[in-house]
Parts: sequence; structure tokens; C-alpha cells
Amino acid sequence: MKKTLAIVVLTWNDFFNTTKCIKSIYPQLDDTTKLILVDNDSEEKIYNKTINWIKKKYKNDYLHLKKKSKFSQYKKKIIILRNNKNLGCGFGHNSGYEFAIRNNFEFIARIDNDMIIKNRFFIKLLKNFDDPNILALSPKIMYKYSPKKIWWMGAKIGNSLKFQKHMRDYPYGVLDSKKFKGVIETDAIAGCASVMRTTRLKKVGLSDPEFFYGPEDVEFSRRIFNKPGSLIVDLDVKIFHAVTQSFKSLSKRRMYFEYKYRLLLIKKIGSFFDKFFGYGMSIIKFFLYILFSFQEKHRKKIVPVGFAILHFFQKKI
Repeated sequence: MKKTLAIVVLTWNDFFNTTKCIKSIYPQLDDTTKLILVDNDSEEKIYNKTINWIKKKYKNDYLHLKKKSKFSQYKKKIIILRNNKNLGCGFGHNSGYEFAIRNNFEFIARIDNDMIIKNRFFIKLLKNFDDPNILALSPKIMYKYSPKKIWWMGAKIGNSLKFQKHMRDYPYGVLDSKKFKGVIETDAIAGCASVMRTTRLKKVGLSDPEFFYGPEDVEFSRRIFNKPGSLIVDLDVKIFHAVTQSFKSLSKRRMYFEYKYRLLLIKKIGSFFDKFFGYGMSIIKFFLYILFSFQEKHRKKIVPVGFAILHFFQKKI
């Protein structure tokens, strides 16, 4: 029997990438695989533009529903939900996850709206779940505009929390090769491209509302994880990522979010030593930015990083 899958795509003020993503997913939809498009309270003009494009492109194959609705009696491939406010990157997906759970899908995928997928993408990924020990997985993530280079192929936490480093043991943009093949274990799945067992989400809960923007997927992953091998990356399946489209022109805002929610991640999943060193390191970095403020690259970080630290310790989410 074919596995049932709900593909949750969150969109916010991004017509261009969202429509490209939907076009790449649509050919893989059928009676058991549905696309749940969640609008995260986009501007009315952009929201209407997206909906009108769907109406024109897919005619009678979409359905607007309220969050509490069921759609089992319908055969539509695209289900549209809308959050009544911008709930952030992780938490915004929850209305889609809840809808999928309520409608008894076996698996839930999160695919960010700036992703492009290729033929048989979900069929290949879902085969991994024949192993009952696997609870969640991600594919190998390539750069959309440099498709031979790897953006992400697994996470390694290690001492990253202590020293506030990126959770990886490989560089960004490494050239793909035959050595990056097969299925490997990972400390966290990539939230932007992942598939999870619904039964596990029912047990551990959904995305944490305290995270507005990254790294909510790492915290989520550590709740999904139950033993070595339960989180994997299938390096034989690729997806193509345009990378952080929501923050192209919001660099200071992005810095603020990254620093604040990195501290929140330490609080949520870190050990005593992770917190001792991680909190201390954030303060040290802040004073170093002040010390080297004669350089533009450090000076521009002072205000967003300072407020990120202040608001974190004030418990302002």
C-alpha cells in the first residue's frame, strides 16, 4: 500500500519562489500525496497574486479550507490554509502539520518555498521509512543557482553550541562527488527539506513557538530523535535551494534573529557546559565587535547582536 504524505509549504510575501516550488511539486501529487500551502499572513496583494496564479494554473484542483476542516471527502491535490498573523519560520508550519495529523497522513514533509524538486523525489525518500527505526530524514541539499555544489548534507552538533559555530564538519559550497553517496546518520534534519513520521510528531509535539526564525529545526530534531540512526540524510536524493530568500534585504534583522535564537537553542537543548561557554561566548563576541568597530563588518553587528543578547536574557521572544 502506498504511503500517505502531506507536503507542507509555508509562504510569506514571496510569489516568485512559491510558484516555482509548487510547479515542481505538483506532478508528484495524487490521491495519497497532497500539497498543503500555508500562507503566513502575506501582504494582501501578494497573497491574492499567488492564489490567482493557482486558480489559473490548476483550475479546480485546489481548495481553500479553514485550519479545523477535514478534506477527506475531496480529491483536490492542493489545500490552501492561511495563518491570521506571521507566526515565524518554524511555528508557521504548525497549522499545516496539525491539518495533516487531523487527516491521518502517515508522513509529513516540510519543503521551504524556495526549493525545487525533481522527478520521483518523494517516492525515493519515503522508501527509507521501510526501516521502522527511521523517524525523520532529509535529502542532500544543493544550491539552486550552483546545482553541482552542496549547501547541506547533515548536521553535527558536537561543540557547536559552546562556540556558536555552524553545525557541520564540511564547508559551504563543497563540490558534489561520488564520495557523498548513500544513507548517513545526522544529529539533526534540515527543517527546510525534511520528511517526518506523523506518529512521532504526535508524541513529541510540533515546532516550538518560541523560535521565530532558526534554528528551530535543530531543537525539533532533538525531540524527534530517540536513538542513533533515527535521523538520517539520504545523499542519493537531491533538492535545490535558493537559500534564505526571506532575508535578502534584511541583514541586520537576520543577524538579530540568528544570534537570539542561537542562544535560545543553547537554552533548550544544551548541557550545563554548553550554556556556560555558549552564553559567555556571545558576550565576548559582542565586546569584540565594539573593540573592532573601526571595521564595517564588525560595526554593523553591534546593534543587532547587542539587542539579541539583551532580549534573550529579558526573555523577549
